[in-house]
Amino acid sequence: MYLKNLTIAGYRTFGQEFQIEFAPGLNVLVGENASGKSAVVDAVRELLLEDEFGRSSIKTTDFHRGFNAGATAATEIRITGTFGDLKDHEPIAFLPWMVSDSEAALHLQVENKEGPRGRYHRALWGGPSRASMFERELFDRINCIYLPPLRDAEAKLQEGRGSRLARLLKSLNQDAIKAGKAPLQNEVAEFNRALADDDTKAIAHANKLIRGALKDAIGEIFGQDTSIRFSDSSFTRIVESLRLFYFPQIQVKPMQDLFRSLEENSLGYNNLLYLATVLAELSSGAPAEDYLRILLVEEPEAHLHPQLQTRLLKHLEQMAQQKGIQIILTTHSPVLAAAVSLRTVIHLPTAPQPVTGAVCLRRCDLPPTTDQFITRWLDATKSTLLFAKAVILVEGIAEALVLAQLARIVLARYNAKATEPGQPLKALLPISLEDAGVSVINMNGIYFHHFMRLFCSLDGKGTVHLPVRCAGITDNDPPHEETDEATGATKAILPIPTKIFAGTNPDAKYATVVKTSANTRLYVNALKTFEYDLAMEGANMKLMAAVAGKLASDAGRPKIAEKLAACAAKAWTPDADWLPRADAALYLLEHIDKGEFAQALGDEIAKPENAAAFAIPAYLTNAVIWACGGPDA
Repeated sequence: MYLKNLTIAGYRTFGQEFQIEFAPGLNVLVGENASGKSAVVDAVRELLLEDEFGRSSIKTTDFHRGFNAGATAATEIRITGTFGDLKDHEPIAFLPWMVSDSEAALHLQVENKEGPRGRYHRALWGGPSRASMFERELFDRINCIYLPPLRDAEAKLQEGRGSRLARLLKSLNQDAIKAGKAPLQNEVAEFNRALADDDTKAIAHANKLIRGALKDAIGEIFGQDTSIRFSDSSFTRIVESLRLFYFPQIQVKPMQDLFRSLEENSLGYNNLLYLATVLAELSSGAPAEDYLRILLVEEPEAHLHPQLQTRLLKHLEQMAQQKGIQIILTTHSPVLAAAVSLRTVIHLPTAPQPVTGAVCLRRCDLPPTTDQFITRWLDATKSTLLFAKAVILVEGIAEALVLAQLARIVLARYNAKATEPGQPLKALLPISLEDAGVSVINMNGIYFHHFMRLFCSLDGKGTVHLPVRCAGITDNDPPHEETDEATGATKAILPIPTKIFAGTNPDAKYATVVKTSANTRLYVNALKTFEYDLAMEGANMKLMAAVAGKLASDAGRPKIAEKLAACAAKAWTPDADWLPRADAALYLLEHIDKGEFAQALGDEIAKPENAAAFAIPAYLTNAVIWACGGPDA
């Protein structure tokens, strides 16, 4: 049995009906801030009467209210959970909630009508009809535990009634407690008797002095007796008096005298201790009445360095599979998003996208080879695409390093033109990729046929996609050489605007395929490669040759530096000298380290005097404008 589907309407972020599909094991919710990840978790807590939400926690601000003028709050909150894969005794146990042979449903409705005590009327029922018999005792068979984003682990692991440690110990000893044979009780009772009976001990002596003072003050008739002891000897009171201590390393033979209080530990490790205590409770051979065990975790990355984040989440994924625990986890960490299987990730879009549900990546059009490929490649850098407002996919390090600076130039020119007198009114675009929330993803190769399947269908089969804009930037990649038909000799190809060669890039064909999709475009350059096309644009050769020449000089390559310096000294004109410029562009391309050159070029383009004159090829301009929310070219 597991929570299969959640439908939310009128609650916080979700005005219209919104659906989220969950898997039996680990579910990782990702998305931008304000996409509703916390609202999903809290909706589950409200529905399942999780400890803190067992009492009505609905507030006025929980009723959805739009940001349009004159917007009013939702008249009601509706939350429905569908539970799937009920088998064995579960359909009988949850008979009042059953809607089919293997599925059950639970509904919560909260009316936006505040009662005299400041509470909102709520109705909770199971099954297909609100008139169905409702048994609140069924919630005793659901173990739902919530870990908030900023956990006070230190407080939760100290002694007291709300101690997570006490809850674990009581869970482990339920049968013994019911039978009246809980451990420790006799030992503690005997210890208390020894304290009270031995007059030579300080505690017994103190108790005697207190009794004597009472007797002298008010006499034997009105006086009360006293006894100093270690708490009540019941098992519950004993375990509530316990607290957890720590040592920085796991020892073969722990030396108890070296353990210290949690106040001396780091926040990150205290969080791990807290989480370990919860996991121990969930995996400790749950009682038979726990038909459903759900762990809700918000931002487990809090105070943890990347290696610990990865190790923790892989353990959670493994535990969910082995112990039959359903885990619903939210994160803003690309490290965590990259650490798990792609099939566990659920993407929540951000308004105003016209969507009615979250996107489970396992439902995207991902053939097995693509699924495996993207899972391997979603390292911490590439997984930022799961949190972005839009994505630009690029082939290599050069584009990734310099594109952000080129985008600033493109966006500044677009906005300047949009505000020119006499021009049609256009919405202004952000001034940078960062301001637009656009992530540049370096695929280190031509892998658009894998990554783009997350955003659109490439073969007409997929129907579920991430609802964010994705722009791909790729090279035409013509052959390196051509054969002279008359002599049979080969020579290097010099692509120029008057003689464009057909490219060999197999993924370039998808430019036409994705053109009809809602959120995906692929932009192919006109000539050869990224650096080559930049050098052939306008008078860019002058600046680019100067940058490459300095790098060659610094690297101790005088002949190359000399030739590039000569190229830089030439008065290149924007619309002439095609063949000499093509020859120079090819020479530059063959004598640079792409990453080093892109870094240095980006620094130079950032200077205002260079940015003003630098020309941006049309395919890059169109990609940036589209990704940042502008019109398609």
